[in-house]
Amino acid sequence: MKNIKFYIRNILKSILLIYDLIRFRVTGNSPNGKYHLLLNSFYVFGGVLNNFGSLLLRTKKLNFNPAEGILSKFSANEIHSASKFLRQNGYVVFENALDERLCESFLKLSLDMPGINRDMDSNQNRVYEGRYDRENPTSNRFEYDATTLVNQIEVQKILSDESLLSFAQEYLGGAPIIDMVCMWWLAPFQIEADMNAAQWFHFDMERVKWIKFFFYITDVDTDSGPHTFIPKTHRAWGIPSSLRKKGYVRLSDEEVDSNFSASARKEFTGKRGTLIVEDTRGLHKGKHCISGDRLVFQTEYTVSNYGAKVNPPKLEIKNVGPELGCALMKYPVVFSMIEVTK
Repeated sequence: MKNIKFYIRNILKSILLIYDLIRFRVTGNSPNGKYHLLLNSFYVFGGVLNNFGSLLLRTKKLNFNPAEGILSKFSANEIHSASKFLRQNGYVVFENALDERLCESFLKLSLDMPGINRDMDSNQNRVYEGRYDRENPTSNRFEYDATTLVNQIEVQKILSDESLLSFAQEYLGGAPIIDMVCMWWLAPFQIEADMNAAQWFHFDMERVKWIKFFFYITDVDTDSGPHTFIPKTHRAWGIPSSLRKKGYVRLSDEEVDSNFSASARKEFTGKRGTLIVEDTRGLHKGKHCISGDRLVFQTEYTVSNYGAKVNPPKLEIKNVGPELGCALMKYPVVFSMIEVTK
């Protein structure tokens, strides 16, 4: 009887979610924040309704030119194979995607631009806002504000890159919308891995469907905090019920190892310029940094802004470079979650 009530209750919640998705498709609104229904459906039904939602909410594909941009150095066959591998496994790696010059520009930007420590679980880190000091880190993770980032020419080159937009669109099945822009350092500040620094396993679930691009700006080895992923857990039912039912929480290695062998993990080491494209609905984490440090720049593309409420980054019109200015006019939907201000 208890199990019957559980499934009846959750089937009703799923019906409410489907209704809310349809309403959002028609009106562009989700009154009273029904995002919790999306989370609940994932806990119970393993992502099936995410797949339905992405089909319902996606918009018509755009005509990008993949021959212009970072991925244009790879052949059409290589891009096709990479796209197929991504669908099957939840990730794909492009080595030497960013050239040395652009990596160096991002590195310099990270040291000149103000950022902030992310609070740590232990509260051992010092509250700090300012420039990052590689020789004297004061937290496991130091990060930059999205508004600050989108106003930088180096970042705008990535945001307006049509080869990246085209690759994201192929995976999403509809026009990609830039949903998130991030950059952060991982540093060996504390001996233990920190949950709040995303150094414990977790899945993401802010949207119905999305794809993330992680750019390594520094060389990353096994000790400097490589991104880590469990392949194929991005699929519907890919994460076992025993882990999903814990909710939207960080998971210890021991909890994950009780369901997956340690050898199942994919640890992404690589030279700076490496690009990891990943569906972070699958289980992932940043491995704890025990020596050196790691700088990552990340963009996220989504098929719809349905889901968690976020404060959009503000892009000042005076800071818009020529490449981004052109892209804003050609593909306004791509940048619809970025607020352009005077």
